Order: sequence, then C-alpha cells, then structure tokens
Amino acid sequence: MISAEKYSPVLFDKSINKFESFKEGSLEYSQFWRTQKDRILNGYKPNGGTWIPGNYYFYLNFSKIHGLNPGAKRKSMISPLYRDQDHEYYQEVHDAKESGRGIIVLKARRKGFSFMNANILLHEWTCFPHSENGLGAQKEDYVQDFRKKMLLSYNELPPQFRNKILHNNEEIFMSGYKEKENGIWMERGTKSMIHFRVMEKPNAFRGTSLNFMVFEEAGEFLKLKRSFESSEDCFKEGDVFFGTPIIGGTSNNMEIESDDYMEMFYNAERYNLKPVFIKASKVFGSFFDMSTGKSDVKGAEAYVMAEAQRRKESGDLQTYYSYLQENPLEVEHAFFKSGATPFDLSKINAQIGNIMTNKNFDIVKRGKLDWPKNKEGKTVFGGKPIWMDDDGSLDANDVNKELFPFEMIERPLDGIKNAHVAAVDPYHIDDELEEMKKGNAKDTKSKGSMCVYRRFVDTNTVCELPVAFYTDRPYSKEAFYENCLKMCIYYDARILVEYNDDGFLKYFIKNKMQRYLKERPRSADSPNSKATNKYGVHMKSFQKKLLTELVDEYVKKHHEDIYFLKLLNELAVYGKKNTDRVMAFGMALIHSMDAERKVYDEKEEDKEAKMFIPHFGRKNDGTIVSIHRDTDGNLQKSGRSPNFDYDFNDD
Repeated sequence: MISAEKYSPVLFDKSINKFESFKEGSLEYSQFWRTQKDRILNGYKPNGGTWIPGNYYFYLNFSKIHGLNPGAKRKSMISPLYRDQDHEYYQEVHDAKESGRGIIVLKARRKGFSFMNANILLHEWTCFPHSENGLGAQKEDYVQDFRKKMLLSYNELPPQFRNKILHNNEEIFMSGYKEKENGIWMERGTKSMIHFRVMEKPNAFRGTSLNFMVFEEAGEFLKLKRSFESSEDCFKEGDVFFGTPIIGGTSNNMEIESDDYMEMFYNAERYNLKPVFIKASKVFGSFFDMSTGKSDVKGAEAYVMAEAQRRKESGDLQTYYSYLQENPLEVEHAFFKSGATPFDLSKINAQIGNIMTNKNFDIVKRGKLDWPKNKEGKTVFGGKPIWMDDDGSLDANDVNKELFPFEMIERPLDGIKNAHVAAVDPYHIDDELEEMKKGNAKDTKSKGSMCVYRRFVDTNTVCELPVAFYTDRPYSKEAFYENCLKMCIYYDARILVEYNDDGFLKYFIKNKMQRYLKERPRSADSPNSKATNKYGVHMKSFQKKLLTELVDEYVKKHHEDIYFLKLLNELAVYGKKNTDRVMAFGMALIHSMDAERKVYDEKEEDKEAKMFIPHFGRKNDGTIVSIHRDTDGNLQKSGRSPNFDYDFNDD
C-alpha cells in the first residue's frame, strides 16, 4: 500500500514541487509542462499504485478546495489529498465518458462532490478548446454555490492553466479574449464554456452541446425525468451519447417529489445511466487513513450500525431513520423517510422499499382521460371518458406531456355498482395568500388532489385500497374541476369535497352532475355539530382528527396496499409540508366509512345479499365500528374497523 502523496507528485516530489521556479523556456520548464500535460490528458500511474484518470490528476495536483488542513482551526484553500472514495468516483466518470453513457450518483452528505464536479468541468474548460459544459439545479442557491466553488478553484490554478476569460457572469464562464482587427473588436481564443442554469423549466439547456452536464442535488428536482429528457439533445446525437450527464443527489436532500430520482436510480439502464452509490463508510471520520488514502469500511460500518441501533432502541424512529438517511450503508437507507409524522415510518419506508426493489409493487400507470366523441367527431361532455396510457412515446418537450396527470393501478370494475368512492382536496388561492403574508411563501403553490378508493367487493377482487389519483394545478380551477368530473364518471364514483370550496360544488351543479357529489358524511359530524350543508365536509379539528386516525389505522394494517410513491412520501411529512394527496386519501377513507350504498353486480342483483357489504355505525360511547351482514343476514364485526383513541370534542 503506497503513500497517498504518490498521487500528487507536483505537491510532494521534491525534484519538481518547486516548479514555479523553473525558468520559462528552459529545458526543465518544457519537460515539466510536457509531462503534466500528458498526465492531465491521459492519466497517471505512480510506482506501486493504481492508474488515476487525467481529470483526477488535475484535481489532486493543481486544484484547490475550501477545506481544513490537518490540525487547522479554520478552513482555507487547500490541496485535496488522495482518497479512495474520490478515486472510485473519478474512475466512474472516466468509464462513463469512454463507454458513452452517464451516471446517476447517490451519496452520503459532506463528501466534497460539488468541488469534484466543479473541477471536472474546469478540467474540460481548461484542456479542451471550444468545449461546452453545463451545471443545472432546481434552485438558484445551488447554481451560485457551485459557480462559487468553480471560481475559487480557477483562481488558485497556476498561471499556465488560467485561460483568459472572455465572459464571466451568473450564466456563463467563457474563455477567450478580444482583439482588434481592422478597427473591429473580434473574439479570439479557446472559447470554452461552462453554462449555469436554474432548471425551473426542464428545457433550460436547449440549444447547447455539452461534453459534461451536471445535475446538482437532483433529489430536489420537481420534474427530474422531464429535465433529463428535455436535456438529452444537449449531450446525445440520435441514440449515441457524445456528452456525459452526471446526476448527483445527497441522501438527506430528498424532497417529496424525489420519486423521479428513485425511479431513475433503480432503473438507470432505461436512461443509459450507471447507478453509483457512495456509502457513508467511505472517508468516515477516524476510520480513514490520510497517509494512505484508504478507508476502513468495515470499521466504519460497524460504528454506523451501532449508532443507528442505539437510536432505534431508544424508541425514536424518526432519529433512527434520519441517522441512516444521512449516513447510508445501503441504497435503501438513502431513501428512508424521516420526517415528523404521526404515521408509522417503518411501514412507510418498508413499502417504499418494496416498490423500488420489487417489480410486483411497481404497478402505477400514468395517463389521461379524454371525453368520448360522437359519430360526427364532436366531444361528448359528460360521456364515459377514455383512458390513454402515457407510454413514454411523447418527447419530454411536447406540450401534451403535461396532459398525463392521472395515476392509477386498477381500472373500473365493469358492471359493479358503488365499488368506488372519491374525495378531493382542492387548492385554495386565499389560503396561499395568507401563507405568503406569514412569510411561508415556500409552502405555497399547493396542488389539488383527488383520490379514488375501492371499497370491499368480494374476496376475489383487489379492493379496500386507493386505486387512482389526480394531482395537478392546471391553468384554471375549472380545468381542475373538469378533470375531477372525468375521474368520477370513469370510476362511477361520488366525490366528497371540502365544503368551503363552493366553486367545486357550483361547477358540478351547473353542469347537472350533482349525482356525483357525496352528501355530508353524517358519521363525520362532531357530536354537537350544527352543520346544515347538503354536500361536502367541513374539515375542522374534529374532522382532521378523524382523518388522521383513519389514515394511521390504514398505514399500520394495510401499508402494502399503497402503491403510490408520492402518497407515501407525503405520509412521511404529514403536518409539515403540503400533503395534498394525504388529505384526499384521508377524505376518501371518511367517504368509505360513511358509504351506505350497497356494492352489487348489475347482472346478479338477486345475489346481492350474499355479498360482503360494509356499513358503519356509532356505539354508545361514540366509537365508530365497521359492521357487515353475513350470508344469513346477521351483523358481524368487520376485520377492518377504525380505531379511535382520542376524545370526540366539539368544534
């Protein structure tokens, strides 16, 4: 095992580490820079060591990063030392470039990857004239932080590597210079570029041709797949990658919408990517030998698992999952949810793991619902909508891509009446304005969400689970209402709506579709309720407690019946962030609890009595229980009865 210093001869080889003193034009000057040019282009292998790629040699020997020297009390610009973790990463980048693919990287926090990626782009910018590279992120802060790191490294390069700068602003870093020719200023030089873009619009890099493209903190992208697909023309010609996309994500920076990142990581080959997992046990505290650059992986893993177990045994699952998420040893650890939630995190995380690792759980289909057309080709409003799958054939930039906001796992049951119930949590402009007044602008812009829930049908039918969601914020509220109506008609389901959204109710009534509105669920009224509304439910403290309890009971007993990743993600942060899907799901459970209409087969109405029909009633002590009639007409307690541990207080 050789010394880590062997990989940085410019810094530690006494025969050359004073290269600044070499006189320009001398033999030793020419030989030194000829050798360095070869190494930063073709790589380097020290005696007794392993080969490192050229951009890693450039990083170790000429770049500087903001960090701590051993024993120092303050950070400064220092030369990075050889680390096995970094070597492995640069090797993956090199292999991806050579094989014509990209990589998607999942890593623990505080691994120094922003500086490494900044120097990968800087190496391209320095060494290859007319090269074009890009950095994209969901947030402006990430873009500017990356740009800052890149400039810090550039300013510390030897003069021989500091190309002249033609343009340097928040959007572009371009090499070159201006020269006057025949009275006209002309742009000359290498003209290499690094673009910096905030990817609020997925096609932010359209028109560029990129050797490398870095997606910074990709776990926070709201539409990562669309952003990637929209950028493919920047690094892809036909079916060939000429550029190398690098999609990076830190384990503790996974947002509610990070299921795009998860799906791409677990199915990387679909996108011509290689998944790269950098576990926490690499370069972990005292379990790393600075003199050799090697990590004691086994020792670090034992320590991490002991710390995780200690937190688990304390009974605080939130800190247990949070610790493993920040220090992942397995891929699934990085995707753990650790938010403050009243629901069972172990169940939520278990089902997320099922969906990502077991194809039998990955069954959600996206699509759209269109009104049918008559013989003359005219749209028939209110007719049975037609489902069209999003088969991935549309380009990500196609405007029609936005028309696939519906998700489902089960189509309607032909001939079965009253099998489905629905509920909607609409978005409220007034509520969002109030949040903005309080300084919570980041929590605004919620979406409306509708859930379709299938009641018990029979023992041979997939049932008692959410089967479809529509979550969107279209250009108008009427467009949202119309899409909800399509879903109601498609599943032949009545919908429960929050009563304070009179626009929703007015739309259905105006279009003579009130038959699809659910009356006020009386079983959800507080004991001393004075509510008189015909449709909808007042979501006050009593009803919110009821909703939370129903969802909690469902998660505990039936988490494996939840196939919607976004719903699972929201369950993990319920009460802390916008959780529109959870609210819609919980209201659907209230609707199902209150449902009195019998489920029956239109063709076999005479056998209706033999079907398992759920009903709900209230005991003398106020407890709500589920009951059904058996084949002999006797009332029996259901195996799925809501359990309420809180007091029923009046609003």
